Amino acid sequence: MEENKNEEKSGIPIPQVFLNTDTGGPIERCIQCDYQVLDGGRHYMIEKVFKRYPEFKKTEVLFEYAICSKCYEEMKEAMSAESMQNLSAYMMGNMNFSQLQQRMEEEPDNPEHWLSSCLIKGTPKEELREYQMGACFKGDRLVMDMMPPFLIGEMALEELNALLSKETKDEMDGFMGDHFGIPPELRKDLILI
Repeated sequence: MEENKNEEKSGIPIPQVFLNTDTGGPIERCIQCDYQVLDGGRHYMIEKVFKRYPEFKKTEVLFEYAICSKCYEEMKEAMSAESMQNLSAYMMGNMNFSQLQQRMEEEPDNPEHWLSSCLIKGTPKEELREYQMGACFKGDRLVMDMMPPFLIGEMALEELNALLSKETKDEMDGFMGDHFGIPPELRKDLILI
């Protein structure tokens, strides 16, 4: 029992960048099944998509969501084998884990520093017009036992999107339409990582 308590407290508190943009509090429910993610029973991902408007010195969150591990796995299974293979090969060949590891060692308690540049291209966040961030959580803690936190900029997202099969793009279009009301013709390069 004591071990479970310690396990629940591993990781760091949810960083501000991953809090709900509207309320300032945690994102509480899985977008797919409405599971209460803060109860600590399942791992979950939070993903956010940002757009910068440098001329106005403003950055907006286009959308954000939490997805529990059960729904995340179901979505991955719905992707075509071709897409999964292409994405996996691209990520393994292009992600700069050593640079991320270095930033984490420099400032172990500062996730904003970890997410200061694109994990694939290395472009600093302040030079990106659009980017996607994500991290894995359990309860009210950011954890790294399933995947490291990431920031991926628009160039890498375009390259990743080009690797997806039509079947997978249709699946993602359905997700975007169902949850955010975004029709396929307006969907940008969202990749469910």
